[in-house]
Amino acid sequence: MKNRVLNQFQEIANDKPLLIALALFLVICVGILVFLALSISPSERQIAVHYTSFGTTNFYRDKWYYLISFAGFVVVMAIVHCLLTYKMLREKGREFAIAFSWLGVIMAVIAVGFLVQIIKIASII
Repeated sequence: MKNRVLNQFQEIANDKPLLIALALFLVICVGILVFLALSISPSERQIAVHYTSFGTTNFYRDKWYYLISFAGFVVVMAIVHCLLTYKMLREKGREFAIAFSWLGVIMAVIAVGFLVQIIKIASII
């Protein structure tokens, strides 16, 4: 098992453009986690977590720990994306794997934009 994982990592490490894209993706994901760790603070205040134009109330509120689910999303996104990139490298080839890893970088940058706006809304007093 250990040799298998090392061989998989070695296969990715030999392809420099793919390694750069995955490293950038993982750096952005770690940056998101650090940002969330510094931004989320426990409080008694409820935050708006859902909006709909249907129903009697437009904003639905929940406790502060709802924001921790975004950190879980980032962790799952990073793990699944790295595994899918390796699978794509093996099955479809180098070009698809590189394109998919750069798509992950774009997805992570978009997630940063959304998370910054969500934290701004959640921190309104």
